Amino acid sequence: MTDQTAVRPQLIPIPERVAAGAAFLDEHDPDWWRADVERAIDLETLNLESSNNCILGQRCPLEGHLPDRYMAYGSMLAGIRGNGFAVDAWARPLGFQADPDSDQWEGEYDLLTVEWSRVIRERRSA
Repeated sequence: MTDQTAVRPQLIPIPERVAAGAAFLDEHDPDWWRADVERAIDLETLNLESSNNCILGQRCPLEGHLPDRYMAYGSMLAGIRGNGFAVDAWARPLGFQADPDSDQWEGEYDLLTVEWSRVIRERRSA
């Protein structure tokens, strides 16, 4: 019998996850990082733990309660979810959500927020 507690999934580092998320947004929302677009991301309020202040929540806000943090990103995600795909499984490798398998789970949203802020600031200053 194998000890299942010793087997842990290979975790993707936060910078790689955020880079993958940025590439996803570049494809589906090309100006997502710009400061001069409608629904520009406010770096002062950016908080990946908040459904209203995360990357996707700021780019595509919904009024009222969000049944799922990522349904704010519109019908594309509704289609993914409707096909039985777990939104969490989609969001974690793209740096939109913390990974509960991480050793730093408690502070991972803070680390994600810092990395997303860094990427956006870097793009805005280029």
